[in-house]
Amino acid sequence: MLLGKYSKLPLRVKILLPLLSVLISIWAVATIGFGYFFTHNLERKLRLETEEVASTVLRDFDKRKKLLSLKARWIGDSKEISQLVYQVDKPALIRALLRLKTSLEIDVIKVIDKKGKVLADIPQGEIETTDLKNQNLWELASIGIDFFDLAVGEDKNSILIALTSIKSTREILGGVIVGQTINDEVLGIIRARTQPHLVIFQNNKVTASTLKIAKNHDWQAPPIESRPLVVNIGDEEFIAKSRKIRDSNLNDKIVILNPINELRQNQQKLWLYIIIFSLIGASIFSLAVTKVTNLVTRRITYLICATKKLASGDFSARIRITGDDEITVLAKSFNYMTEQVALLLDKEKEANEKLETYNQTLENKVQIRTQELNYKNLELQNLIQELQRTQAQIIQSEKMSSLGQMVAGIAHEINNPVNFVYGNITPALEYAKDLLNLIELYQKHYPEPHEEIENEIQAIELDYIKDDFTKLLHSMTAGTVRIRQIVLSLRNFSRLDEAEFKQVDIHEGIESTLMILQNRLKVKAYRPEIKIVKEYGFLPLVDCYASQLNQVFMNILVNAIDALDEYNLQLASEEIKVNCSYINISTDITSNKWIVIRISDNGPGIPEHIQPKLFDPFFTTKEVGKGTGLGLSISYQIIVDKHNGKLHCHSKPGEGTEFMIEIPVHQPPSFIDK
Repeated sequence: MLLGKYSKLPLRVKILLPLLSVLISIWAVATIGFGYFFTHNLERKLRLETEEVASTVLRDFDKRKKLLSLKARWIGDSKEISQLVYQVDKPALIRALLRLKTSLEIDVIKVIDKKGKVLADIPQGEIETTDLKNQNLWELASIGIDFFDLAVGEDKNSILIALTSIKSTREILGGVIVGQTINDEVLGIIRARTQPHLVIFQNNKVTASTLKIAKNHDWQAPPIESRPLVVNIGDEEFIAKSRKIRDSNLNDKIVILNPINELRQNQQKLWLYIIIFSLIGASIFSLAVTKVTNLVTRRITYLICATKKLASGDFSARIRITGDDEITVLAKSFNYMTEQVALLLDKEKEANEKLETYNQTLENKVQIRTQELNYKNLELQNLIQELQRTQAQIIQSEKMSSLGQMVAGIAHEINNPVNFVYGNITPALEYAKDLLNLIELYQKHYPEPHEEIENEIQAIELDYIKDDFTKLLHSMTAGTVRIRQIVLSLRNFSRLDEAEFKQVDIHEGIESTLMILQNRLKVKAYRPEIKIVKEYGFLPLVDCYASQLNQVFMNILVNAIDALDEYNLQLASEEIKVNCSYINISTDITSNKWIVIRISDNGPGIPEHIQPKLFDPFFTTKEVGKGTGLGLSISYQIIVDKHNGKLHCHSKPGEGTEFMIEIPVHQPPSFIDK
């Protein structure tokens, strides 16, 4: 039933309805997919950041364990300590340990003899309430076993503990236990300036945290070694990752909490922008499709009316349709067909009357016609070749004209704001120096500022600002100088205002072309940098079309870079390092006032059967979409036809390729006028 109703609809609706349905459906699916991809990508990046911070924190804990072990080992190996333990001189032992506690920055030191008796405890009672006492910690220390652990002290802070033996030259005298408190301040140092917070869990209780609300709320940490999960602490959400601190107890772990409130806000903004963009795009698509459909169906209606007249025998009917698309071509073909049918009907009678006469002279006419066709075929071939060259020249000329206008416009628009920034950096630097000098004078004459000012100086890190601000302005100056050089190269390369013969510095055009191609010469994933070897001779100013000659340099250099890239893809990394890619550019002047420009590379070379076709229009060995076959053909026309010069190519497979350009320094007036 629906198909029956659809078949009765007007042609415009038949075309418009399914087309709009498909386009809007595809647009909606693409919009939703795009939104989900980027929003989930933001959350994935936050999870990866949490994973990386967790690994970094564990590495820091491992370093603290090793350092604490070295301190314990240093105390255990001390001859003074071993002698005092052997003599059981507790007062002297405590005095020695107090010195070591201060110098080694240790919070807890306990010395036990080989019978398990405590000889010294600094501070007294700090470690006795930990759960390690139930695991025969003192017995392990007295028999000389090295051990690490993490315990909870009386102040509910975590204590990192290391123990080792105290030996003499003959026997084990006892053991030493050292500990370092892991509290909120230590976690803050480990966290540094990263965004995620750190929380230590022992026996399912928070013992240290850089996040205050983590201690004031009950919350469940994710399982150890699971992927980062979302947890709620109070009214805030965090990406949480748990990592095991030690191998012996799964209840001791460190949790990394990465806040995600900012992530949620960014996701909401992203969805809002995507929806707005989707609605605008769908509206534009709908208007465009409707306009095109109306245009097509209206012209088809004209064609149907004319066809009906022709079917009724009225050969005077014509279709009046303007434009340059397929329907216009069809209309012209229809009009031509109508004229030809009418003409054929008029000549049919005349042809029948002359049929007998033509039969008698048919053989001679066939021979004459064959000769004429052969001659016209030869002319047509020549015309096609000339047409190809003309077409290539027109296409390239239009492209370069448009490109030159666009490059010149962009260079002009960039140059103004860059000059503005460049011109204001110097006074800005002077102002900054004046302001910094004024601050130093204030500090000199008022060495004791108000407490609020002192706090603000520390908060903004004034010393760092004074040291870094001038560096920042110098970096901006270097950046603007670089942009001005690039803009100058673009303007020199386009030379939009130099369409006539004039005297030009050839080296300047080569340098402008190299500046534009600088990005393609840099290091790539599959090859190192392509080196440019310049061997410039002394050249006078040359009469030429500057922009067209720059186009020749561009085409030859781009072909050389493409050849080197394809060649490097076929080589192993060791071969690429041994045979580094390079392009050699040399210039010279001959005795008869001709300049010679040679551009060579160490690429794979050009096969001999391809070399005769290099300068043919539309001939290319590149894949579809990577080359048009016009570059070298246009270059040949520019050098030979426009500059009365010569363009040669010398290449051997496996030995590289060299293009040699020769043009006279001064062109004769007759050639310029031509």
